[in-house]
Amino acid sequence: MWAGIAGAVVENNKKFEVAVSIHDSVYSTDFSSAQIDYDPRTPDKNAKNIELFVLEMLRKFSIEHLCKFLGAGVTLTLLREVGLGFMILIRSYSLS
Repeated sequence: MWAGIAGAVVENNKKFEVAVSIHDSVYSTDFSSAQIDYDPRTPDKNAKNIELFVLEMLRKFSIEHLCKFLGAGVTLTLLREVGLGFMILIRSYSLS
């Protein structure tokens, strides 16, 4: 399975909406989005909350559907918000 992950600041910098789309390289099989509390003054906390949401969503799907993720595409907007550490986490998760 593959994941597409996007995110953006919404509600006047009060929330960060994260969306995850899961597909099997041909068909989209699932989609989830959530708004996470966001404070522009605490970037490390924001990044951690986003990472936790995405990893939990991927783990939950993986367990429920007995599948493994081969990779993920991440938008630049989200990557700027969470940093390179997020990509390393996603990569290590898909390799395990």
